[in-house]
Amino acid sequence: MRSIIIALLCLFGSTQLMAADLKKGKKINKTCALCHGAWGQGTAGAKSPRIAGMTTGFLVKILSEYRSKKRKNAGMVATSGIHKMTDKHIEDIATYLAGIDLRNDPRFDVDHAKGDKVKGKEIFTSECKGCHRKNGYGKPKKGIPALAGQQTKYIINTIKRFKARKRVHDDDPEDDLFDEMFPKQEDMFNLTAYLSTLDDVTEPRSATLPDGKTILKPKAKSKEVKTAKAPIKESLPGASVSEITQTVAKMELGKGVTKDEAIVAMRNKAIELNMRLVGEQHVSKALEARGEKTPYLAIFQFCNLSDAKAIVHNNPLYAAYMPCRVAMVEDTSGKTWLMMLNLDILVDNTLVSKDIVKTVIGVNQKMLEIMVAGTTGDL
Repeated sequence: MRSIIIALLCLFGSTQLMAADLKKGKKINKTCALCHGAWGQGTAGAKSPRIAGMTTGFLVKILSEYRSKKRKNAGMVATSGIHKMTDKHIEDIATYLAGIDLRNDPRFDVDHAKGDKVKGKEIFTSECKGCHRKNGYGKPKKGIPALAGQQTKYIINTIKRFKARKRVHDDDPEDDLFDEMFPKQEDMFNLTAYLSTLDDVTEPRSATLPDGKTILKPKAKSKEVKTAKAPIKESLPGASVSEITQTVAKMELGKGVTKDEAIVAMRNKAIELNMRLVGEQHVSKALEARGEKTPYLAIFQFCNLSDAKAIVHNNPLYAAYMPCRVAMVEDTSGKTWLMMLNLDILVDNTLVSKDIVKTVIGVNQKMLEIMVAGTTGDL
């Protein structure tokens, strides 16, 4: 079992931090956030692992390999723009993500995995605790990664890919480390079931960003912090998500940007991107005309006719997502948000042909650019 821990080191890298521009990294992260969450927390699945807290060296290595096409993921490359990143860009985003600490914040707990946690703890205690410490967060200075907090399905999927030789371990195509590992699949599930409990809150604290700021300190009435499931309210550049499922991307209107300025900026950006504004619904204004007062709500519908034709021709089910919509919503505190469906998460790219994946991702990216223009009022 100790060999699996050594093998999983390939998921991470050295902890030596390079000089970097954290502000630039924070800005670049808005594209990573579409799949991995605003703070790199990952999603409960095999495709979007937790990247927050990974070591800088590993992130630089992996991003560089995607850029050089040594590693392949067309959707990820198109969404994040890795192919256009310089070495400095990669250094900035890697260092920023490495500095995000989500440990012991109950809002970022991974879902408990199925399996026997008691048997999993026995495996962890006998084989893993010596290197990864009792809390499962490893020894970053020695290059030993954290297993606590990582998305369970991602760990299982990675192990399976190593076993099936669909992913090269340790940059060695001849590596046979996983060939005989986990002859009983339930042992894998038992181990990950226990690992999924290691990020449960053990002390009252809040996640921190590289600049030392917290991600909305939870307000707990008692030491039972587990009940603090308040939505994340701190506004960061780029898109954030309302839930860890990543189905809805949302951005707050920037300071000083009026609703009218945001609308004009979105219209202009849509024209620039060849996205036709096919409809507007000013819901709150219509209700006020009836004498009903309500917080601001308007919906703006955009569409590129050629892209729509190609996507629907590939699978008629995608017509349900059209036209693409951005909602401008005022919450109860008076803050105004732009929200949209995160299409590259909702659309399972395995169901569409290679020639249409880029189109689907491209539409989502254009919608994000429209939202960004709205939040900044950038005409």
